[in-house]
Amino acid sequence: METQMKLQGLIISLRELNIAREEDAERFVMEDGLTELLDGLYRYNVQIVNLDMFSADSKEKLLAVLKLHNLAPECCLLLAATDRVLSMIEGVGMAVCGYLNPRIPGQKLSAAKVLVESFEEVDFQFLERVYQREYGLPWTALETRRCFLREITLADLDELYEMYRGKSITQYMEGLYEDRAKEEEYTRAYIENMYHFYGYGMWIAIDKITGKLIGRAGLNCLELHGKPALEMGYVIGEEFQNQGYATELCRGIVRFARNETEFEDLHCLIHKDNSISIHLAENLGFSWQEELKVQGKILQRYTKSLESKENVAFL
Repeated sequence: METQMKLQGLIISLRELNIAREEDAERFVMEDGLTELLDGLYRYNVQIVNLDMFSADSKEKLLAVLKLHNLAPECCLLLAATDRVLSMIEGVGMAVCGYLNPRIPGQKLSAAKVLVESFEEVDFQFLERVYQREYGLPWTALETRRCFLREITLADLDELYEMYRGKSITQYMEGLYEDRAKEEEYTRAYIENMYHFYGYGMWIAIDKITGKLIGRAGLNCLELHGKPALEMGYVIGEEFQNQGYATELCRGIVRFARNETEFEDLHCLIHKDNSISIHLAENLGFSWQEELKVQGKILQRYTKSLESKENVAFL
């Protein structure tokens, strides 16, 4: 069976997701969040397979059930609350999310890299990202009117090297390693340490219609005056400059930083001669704070408050 690497099936045992207590009048109860999750998955063409309906209690029976539903193990995610169910996929190769069911204590769930205590904030995107992390697939962080921003992959390096050949690209920022092997090593480490730990970073900007890489934009962690801080940065390929892409992407990033991080402020560190970036920052509501020396360069710090939770409109 030919498969695509995307989440196509959610494998569950409803019996072990039951949170009903002995004294409850109803013997079967699911969390409201789990009910909403299961009800909404049809919109994403994700099949829900309840192992209880097939008395699937072994690896062999599980694989038979998946075959019956035309699902490959590598296209499924198992949502499990017991070590018994988790043991069924040993050696199968399947993404896993563990559920700490308060009615089933004593479970180790050691095979699950991600554990949830409730389903209030679990939705399709959450499950999809658990699945993508299992297989090293890049997350799409956000979308704007014309673009989407996603995590970098090694396959992007050819286009990045081409983009960085533009004379204006490295005028105010560092370029890529001349040694391709060093850049690949750096990219692997960045994916593992930045994306996996923080859930954000510098992303790749892709045009929705053409599929072309048009630049990089996103968030960096830094230290300002001895405290952790969040910085926004971007670079747009010369072919796509002066078309409003930088403003469009940065508006999306501000919204992401406001809604998806715990930082109170967002910063831009800009070379004093980079009048275009200074103008963009001011248009986005950033205000000048101070002049800093960073790695031997004199930079201007512009800052925007993230305390307000209102949406930032896309251009």
